[in-house]
Amino acid sequence: MLTESQQVETYKVLGLVAMCSGGGEHKVAWAMSLLEQGVDTENLAVLATLLQPLNEFEVEDYFQRVLRELCIRQPCAEEAIEGYAKALAKEVIDGELAPEAGASKIYYANIQAGYPESYGEYTVLDDEWYCECINGWSKQQRREEIVKACKATYYALQYPSAFEA
Repeated sequence: MLTESQQVETYKVLGLVAMCSGGGEHKVAWAMSLLEQGVDTENLAVLATLLQPLNEFEVEDYFQRVLRELCIRQPCAEEAIEGYAKALAKEVIDGELAPEAGASKIYYANIQAGYPESYGEYTVLDDEWYCECINGWSKQQRREEIVKACKATYYALQYPSAFEA
Protein backbone atom coordinates (compact mmCIF):
# COMPACT_ATOMS: atom_id res chain seq x y z
CA MET A 1 0.00 0.00 0.00
CA LEU A 2 1.39 3.38 -0.98
CA THR A 3 1.29 6.39 1.32
CA GLU A 4 -0.73 9.44 0.34
CA SER A 5 2.38 11.29 -0.89
CA GLN A 6 3.46 8.23 -2.91
CA GLN A 7 -0.01 8.09 -4.45
CA VAL A 8 0.23 11.76 -5.44
CA GLU A 9 3.66 11.07 -6.94
CA THR A 10 2.05 8.21 -8.87
CA TYR A 11 -0.74 10.45 -10.15
CA LYS A 12 1.92 12.82 -11.42
CA VAL A 13 3.83 10.12 -13.30
CA LEU A 14 0.61 8.72 -14.77
CA GLY A 15 -0.18 12.21 -16.05
CA LEU A 16 3.30 12.75 -17.43
CA VAL A 17 3.17 9.38 -19.17
CA ALA A 18 -0.21 10.29 -20.69
CA MET A 19 1.20 13.56 -22.02
CA CYS A 20 4.40 12.33 -23.64
CA SER A 21 5.34 9.56 -25.96
CA GLY A 22 7.09 6.77 -24.12
CA GLY A 23 7.88 8.57 -20.91
CA GLY A 24 10.59 6.10 -19.95
CA GLU A 25 12.61 8.61 -17.94
CA HIS A 26 9.54 9.54 -15.87
CA LYS A 27 8.74 5.89 -15.20
CA VAL A 28 12.29 5.05 -14.13
CA ALA A 29 12.56 8.15 -11.91
CA TRP A 30 9.22 7.29 -10.25
CA ALA A 31 10.34 3.74 -9.63
CA MET A 32 13.63 4.92 -8.12
CA SER A 33 11.80 7.38 -5.88
CA LEU A 34 9.45 4.68 -4.60
CA LEU A 35 12.35 2.30 -4.06
CA GLU A 36 14.22 4.97 -2.06
CA GLN A 37 11.09 5.43 0.07
CA GLY A 38 11.00 1.77 1.01
CA VAL A 39 8.55 0.38 -1.51
CA ASP A 40 10.11 -2.86 -2.65
CA THR A 41 9.03 -5.29 -5.34
CA GLU A 42 11.18 -7.26 -7.73
CA ASN A 43 9.91 -5.49 -10.83
CA LEU A 44 10.09 -2.06 -9.19
CA ALA A 45 13.78 -2.67 -8.46
CA VAL A 46 14.42 -3.67 -12.06
CA LEU A 47 12.52 -0.65 -13.44
CA ALA A 48 14.36 1.72 -11.09
CA THR A 49 17.76 0.48 -12.23
CA LEU A 50 17.32 0.56 -16.00
CA LEU A 51 20.06 2.66 -17.57
CA GLN A 52 20.30 5.07 -20.50
CA PRO A 53 19.75 4.67 -23.34
CA LEU A 54 16.36 3.39 -22.29
CA ASN A 55 14.55 0.82 -24.37
CA GLU A 56 10.97 2.16 -24.20
CA PHE A 57 9.50 -1.30 -24.80
CA GLU A 58 11.44 -2.75 -21.86
CA VAL A 59 10.55 0.22 -19.65
CA GLU A 60 6.87 -0.09 -20.54
CA ASP A 61 6.89 -3.83 -19.84
CA TYR A 62 8.34 -3.33 -16.36
CA PHE A 63 6.12 -0.30 -15.71
CA GLN A 64 3.03 -2.41 -16.42
CA ARG A 65 4.35 -5.17 -14.16
CA VAL A 66 4.90 -2.69 -11.34
CA LEU A 67 1.42 -1.24 -11.77
CA ARG A 68 -0.03 -4.76 -11.44
CA GLU A 69 2.14 -5.56 -8.40
CA LEU A 70 1.08 -2.37 -6.64
CA CYS A 71 -2.60 -2.80 -7.68
CA ILE A 72 -2.59 0.43 -9.69
CA ARG A 73 -5.01 0.84 -12.58
CA GLN A 74 -3.64 3.04 -15.37
CA PRO A 75 -6.35 5.63 -16.06
CA CYS A 76 -7.28 6.98 -19.45
CA ALA A 77 -5.24 9.97 -20.63
CA GLU A 78 -7.91 12.53 -19.70
CA GLU A 79 -8.19 11.26 -16.12
CA ALA A 80 -4.41 10.95 -15.77
CA ILE A 81 -3.80 14.52 -16.94
CA GLU A 82 -6.52 15.82 -14.61
CA GLY A 83 -4.85 14.01 -11.69
CA TYR A 84 -1.51 15.51 -12.70
CA ALA A 85 -2.96 19.03 -12.79
CA LYS A 86 -4.60 18.51 -9.39
CA ALA A 87 -1.30 17.33 -7.90
CA LEU A 88 0.52 20.36 -9.31
CA ALA A 89 -2.15 22.71 -7.95
CA LYS A 90 -1.68 21.17 -4.49
CA GLU A 91 2.09 21.65 -4.70
CA VAL A 92 1.59 25.34 -5.51
CA ILE A 93 -0.91 25.76 -2.64
CA ASP A 94 1.49 24.04 -0.22
CA GLY A 95 4.42 26.19 -1.39
CA GLU A 96 6.34 23.19 -2.75
CA LEU A 97 6.24 24.56 -6.31
CA ALA A 98 6.67 28.19 -7.39
CA PRO A 99 3.37 29.61 -8.65
CA GLU A 100 4.86 30.58 -12.03
CA ALA A 101 6.29 27.08 -12.56
CA GLY A 102 3.00 25.54 -11.49
CA ALA A 103 1.01 27.73 -13.87
CA SER A 104 3.34 26.80 -16.72
CA LYS A 105 3.06 23.07 -16.03
CA ILE A 106 -0.73 23.20 -15.63
CA TYR A 107 -0.96 25.22 -18.85
CA TYR A 108 1.03 22.48 -20.62
CA ALA A 109 -1.37 19.89 -19.18
CA ASN A 110 -4.25 22.05 -20.40
CA ILE A 111 -2.82 21.94 -23.93
CA GLN A 112 -2.27 18.18 -23.81
CA ALA A 113 -5.82 17.63 -22.52
CA GLY A 114 -7.31 19.63 -25.39
CA TYR A 115 -8.04 22.84 -23.48
CA PRO A 116 -10.74 21.69 -21.06
CA GLU A 117 -12.67 24.48 -19.41
CA SER A 118 -11.78 23.20 -15.93
CA TYR A 119 -8.29 24.71 -16.07
CA GLY A 120 -8.37 26.99 -19.07
CA GLU A 121 -7.50 30.08 -17.01
CA TYR A 122 -3.86 28.97 -17.01
CA THR A 123 -3.61 30.11 -20.63
CA VAL A 124 -3.57 33.67 -19.29
CA LEU A 125 -1.84 32.96 -15.98
CA ASP A 126 1.14 31.38 -17.74
CA ASP A 127 1.65 34.50 -19.87
CA GLU A 128 3.69 36.89 -17.75
CA TRP A 129 3.53 39.69 -20.33
CA TYR A 130 -0.27 39.49 -20.61
CA CYS A 131 -0.76 39.45 -16.85
CA GLU A 132 1.53 42.42 -16.28
CA CYS A 133 0.91 44.56 -19.37
CA ILE A 134 -2.73 43.83 -20.21
CA ASN A 135 -4.16 43.00 -16.78
CA GLY A 136 -1.84 45.48 -15.05
CA TRP A 137 -0.82 43.02 -12.34
CA SER A 138 2.40 43.24 -10.42
CA LYS A 139 4.54 40.11 -10.15
CA GLN A 140 3.18 39.58 -6.64
CA GLN A 141 -0.43 40.00 -7.76
CA ARG A 142 0.13 37.48 -10.56
CA ARG A 143 1.56 35.03 -8.02
CA GLU A 144 -1.49 35.55 -5.79
CA GLU A 145 -3.85 35.03 -8.73
CA ILE A 146 -2.06 31.80 -9.64
CA VAL A 147 -2.36 30.50 -6.07
CA LYS A 148 -6.05 31.45 -6.04
CA ALA A 149 -6.57 29.64 -9.35
CA CYS A 150 -4.70 26.60 -8.01
CA LYS A 151 -7.03 26.46 -5.01
CA ALA A 152 -10.04 26.50 -7.31
CA THR A 153 -8.43 23.92 -9.59
CA TYR A 154 -7.55 21.64 -6.69
CA TYR A 155 -11.17 21.54 -5.51
CA ALA A 156 -12.64 21.28 -9.01
CA LEU A 157 -10.51 18.42 -10.34
CA GLN A 158 -10.45 14.77 -9.27
CA TYR A 159 -7.68 12.26 -8.89
CA PRO A 160 -8.37 9.20 -11.03
CA SER A 161 -9.48 6.07 -9.19
CA ALA A 162 -6.18 4.35 -9.86
CA PHE A 163 -5.70 2.54 -6.55
CA GLU A 164 -7.61 -0.59 -5.72
CA ALA A 165 -8.94 -0.82 -2.19
